[in-house]
Amino acid sequence: MLRELRIKNFAVIDEVALELGPGLNVLTGETGAGKTIVLNALGLISGGRVSADIIRHGEEEATVEALFESFPAALREKLRKGEYEIEDQLVIKRIASRSGKNRVYLNGGLCPVGLLTDIGPHLIHIYGQHEHQALLRAESHLQLLDGYGGLNEKAAEMRQRYISLMAAWDDLRRARELFDKRRREEEWLRGQAEEIARADLQPGQEEELKERRNILMHAEKLYQGCKEGEELVYEGDEAVVGRLARYALRLRELAKIDGSLNAAVELLESALAQLQEAASFLRRHTDRVQFDPAAQEQLEERLAEINRLKRKYQGSVEEILKLGEKVAAELKGLERGEEEMPSLERSCEQARRSAWDTAETLSRERKKVANKFTREMEKELGTLGMAGTTFEARFPEAGEAGDDPPFVVGGRKLTDLGMDQVEFYFSPNPGEPVKPLVKIASGGELSRLMLAIKSLVLAQGHIPTLLFDEVDAGIGGRVAEIVGQKLKRVAGSHQVICVTHLPQIAALADSHYVVQKEVIKGRTFTGVKQLGERDRVAEVARMLGGIRISDKAMRHAEEMVRANDK
Repeated sequence: MLRELRIKNFAVIDEVALELGPGLNVLTGETGAGKTIVLNALGLISGGRVSADIIRHGEEEATVEALFESFPAALREKLRKGEYEIEDQLVIKRIASRSGKNRVYLNGGLCPVGLLTDIGPHLIHIYGQHEHQALLRAESHLQLLDGYGGLNEKAAEMRQRYISLMAAWDDLRRARELFDKRRREEEWLRGQAEEIARADLQPGQEEELKERRNILMHAEKLYQGCKEGEELVYEGDEAVVGRLARYALRLRELAKIDGSLNAAVELLESALAQLQEAASFLRRHTDRVQFDPAAQEQLEERLAEINRLKRKYQGSVEEILKLGEKVAAELKGLERGEEEMPSLERSCEQARRSAWDTAETLSRERKKVANKFTREMEKELGTLGMAGTTFEARFPEAGEAGDDPPFVVGGRKLTDLGMDQVEFYFSPNPGEPVKPLVKIASGGELSRLMLAIKSLVLAQGHIPTLLFDEVDAGIGGRVAEIVGQKLKRVAGSHQVICVTHLPQIAALADSHYVVQKEVIKGRTFTGVKQLGERDRVAEVARMLGGIRISDKAMRHAEEMVRANDK
């Protein structure tokens, strides 16, 4: 239950503090005074979105703080899972900042907005002044029926099963598409793999072949040059090695006379050894060098083949080899894809059975609930001045089923809501056939229909505080009194906060607050004041009589308020 609400710098509210009690709490005031602003502030406490537009002009922050008592067990469990321990009271504080650094506090400690969004529906349910318009959308009827029947958890399970089926079907479909595409490309891939394999390319091979070709092209020149070097160094009559060898003998004789020449002897002998090695190298190289037109032709053909592959695959030898590895992997992937397909098909079939089983179970329960809901709605509408109304919840056949096999069975279509469509039909006039509610209900009828539905739905839940923003829109007179009595009965088991323009409802309040707007020194201020008995009578009289309040209006107002107090 909401015991206290503090609002600061919110829209045209400077600072307001409300102490709320059990039963029916009514907010009244002139049009535009700011009654709905109070409910909007409570919307932030229940996890609504924050906008900088709500901050009062000239201020940097807006604050909404609420004190709750008497919590439902589901709320305690959610807070326990979030490691938030609460005892007898829960204080939620939300700060909206122009800088965008919005904050949420739970019992003095910071908490994420996500937690507030999660626990908010367990604390407060807000019934907006235009919520009855949801009845004009047939797709909302199924959700209302689930709410009445306590099937929301099963409906959530249905959504999860549907999501799992969608994921499994998408995986299987993508795998099939990829497999089919690769099958179509398999012959081409195999041709590429075989061509690259036959080419037997090696990293650095092209450079090596070019070097060998260059040698073959200049074989004669290399032969002559090496032969000439061999003659000069070793073989000829005037070869350098012979001449130096002879001089080396003489130099050793001289070194016997002058020992300092030994160093020159050593250097000369070392040079002779290197020259002899050079001559041997040139001789061996001369033996290897030969002009071979056939070998050169083979090299030219090999290089031409490499260049053809480079042009075809638009890359270097190394890039062609990488392509070959990639093609081989894709061919292996085809084999693996074929092996994985049965596993994906089994997963999809399991998800399909699970989703359809859940949908069929949920459908059976919905149809049971719909029979009871129909009877209860006719009773509720009777108490709201619509006696003799016929109400039905019909399950029409599904429309176009689509083409995806997992989501269609026997012409029935599966969605995240299950296999059902529900639409409300009614006839407000006895003896007249029922017709779709979305086509024939008037504004006043929509308000009462939604109030009846909410009365039934909320009776099944454990939300301690219910907010009604101008639920009386479009009604008046005797019907307004009946709606007031209905709100009073709901307030017997819930705390109800109601914004109203009708004196018939205001007179039934257990606690009555008036919202007033005034301009002080050119600045607008909205305040909220709890009314005592005398002020309550005056406010109800204002609502009855308008600007000029007659004695008759005052007497009537006093009778209405006292009748409620008995």
